[in-house]
Amino acid sequence: MSSFTSKTEERHYYETQVSEQEFLNWYKQQHFPTQDMPSVTVDMVLFCYNKEMDDFKVLLIKRNTHPFQNSWALPGGFVRKGEATSDSCIRETKEETNVSITRSHIEQLHTFSTPNRDPRGWVITVSYLAFIGEEPLKAGDQASDASWFSLERKENLLYLKNPDESEIVLNIETGESLGKETLAFDHSEIIIKAFNRVCNKMYHEPQILRVLGNQFTITEARKVYAKFLGVNYREIDHSNFKKSMLPFFKEVGEKPTGVGRPSKIYELHF
Repeated sequence: MSSFTSKTEERHYYETQVSEQEFLNWYKQQHFPTQDMPSVTVDMVLFCYNKEMDDFKVLLIKRNTHPFQNSWALPGGFVRKGEATSDSCIRETKEETNVSITRSHIEQLHTFSTPNRDPRGWVITVSYLAFIGEEPLKAGDQASDASWFSLERKENLLYLKNPDESEIVLNIETGESLGKETLAFDHSEIIIKAFNRVCNKMYHEPQILRVLGNQFTITEARKVYAKFLGVNYREIDHSNFKKSMLPFFKEVGEKPTGVGRPSKIYELHF
């Protein structure tokens, strides 16, 4: 196709209808003629937890455009002129997944600047981390699908699987993707960075428990921690765990259990 009625039509054609190499050749002519300055993107790691199913999850989108067309990726995109990266993160998450988050949800994770991390050219990404409740998804923008992937740790491997049986396997130590499906760009490294951030901070800054909502029991907290340790939650001693975490918890009530004494309910307080 040699003629287009608009720039939008031309862009859509090269993003979806040609090979990735043809797209990259076109893209660099359009957007990266000199490479004197980097472009900036954002990538969002959103964790959630389903209490009823004891299911810890991460949010991914399936790209419908080059590069990495049809690969799973983190929600994200390019920072617009005059836009803070945190605002870009909020906007891109809404556009690509229909999930609404605010600045109170997110924390900056890491800046990834390895040369050639993006085949389009010199692109630096600022990654963010958020802990939210599970929400219904609707793919949009440059995503053909959006899905919550269940996350399970087995020793040094992370298994990500969604209801359609797409499976991604990541090595926690190396960031390497070992499954038949791989993530776009360096998003496997970003997810591992987020996972290890939680592991390293959860006993002195337990932000991860925000996936439980405003209130939770000690048992529910143990179940979330077990996901990061790769163990059955019963292996985490209830009394010792409670003692170590009480400086960060505030008791706010009780929850009937049906048998025996009611469970105490807590909220984060630090």
